[in-house]
Amino acid sequence: MNNFHGTIPQSLANDLFQYLDLSGNKLEGSLPHMLVNCSRLEVLNVGNNMINDTFPYWLANLPELQVLTLRSNRFHGFVGKPKTRLAFPKLRILDISHNQFTGILPTRYFEKFSMMCGKNHEGELEYMREYPKTYASRYWNAPIYVQYYSISLTVKGIDRKIDKILTIFVIMDLSSNQFQGQIPTVIGKLNFLQILNFSHNNLRGHIPPLLGNLTSLESLDLSFNKLVGEIPNQYVSLTFLSVLNLSYNQLVGSIPQ
Repeated sequence: MNNFHGTIPQSLANDLFQYLDLSGNKLEGSLPHMLVNCSRLEVLNVGNNMINDTFPYWLANLPELQVLTLRSNRFHGFVGKPKTRLAFPKLRILDISHNQFTGILPTRYFEKFSMMCGKNHEGELEYMREYPKTYASRYWNAPIYVQYYSISLTVKGIDRKIDKILTIFVIMDLSSNQFQGQIPTVIGKLNFLQILNFSHNNLRGHIPPLLGNLTSLESLDLSFNKLVGEIPNQYVSLTFLSVLNLSYNQLVGSIPQ
C-alpha cells in the first residue's frame, strides 16, 4: 500500500522470510525466481500490482507456503500442470483472481492441494503469526511482541481486510479470469474448503453434484459463466452455506427446496 514501482529485485529473496507482502503498489515485470529460495515463506502476497508474468509454478516447491495471493495483476496464460510430485504441500489459501489466466481449470493442482485433508478445529482458534523467540528468550522481562499475518480477500462477495488469518481458513478464488471448460469433479474432494469462487469466467457444462460433498463450504460463487442444466439437489445438504451465487448462467429447472 505505497507507490513503489519498477520490478521486484532478485536480492529481495531471503531464506529468513516467513511473510512477504508487496501488495497495493505499482510493481511490474515478473516475479523473481529467487523467491524459490525462501524455504520458510508461509505467506506471499503480491496482489494489486502490475506484474506481467505467467503462473509461477516453481513456487510449488516452497515447503511452508500456506497463502498465495496473485490477485489483480497481469498474470496470463495457462496454469498448466505441477512439475513436482509434491506441489504446494501446505497451501490453504489460493487467490489468483482478476488476472488473464486462460485454458481449463488446473485440475492437477487441485488434486495435490492439502485442502483435501485440511484439519478440524478443536479448542481455541489459532491464527498465523510470528513469534520473536530469540528476543523473548534473551530478555525475559521484556514484553513478547506477536506479529499477526494479514491479507485482503473477497469473502462471501465482499472485499475484506483480514487482520488475522485463521489457521483453518481454506479458500480458493479463481474468479475474473478466462478459464474455460467444465468444473472438475475433483473439487468435490476438497472437504475442508470454505470459500470457492469461480465467477466471471467462461466455464461450461453442468454444475457437478459432487460439490454437495463440501460440507464445510460457507460461500459458493459460480456466477457469470455459461453453466447449463439444473441446480443439483445435493446442495441442500450444505448446511454451512450462507452465500450462494449462481446468477448469469443458463440454468433451468426448479430450485431445490
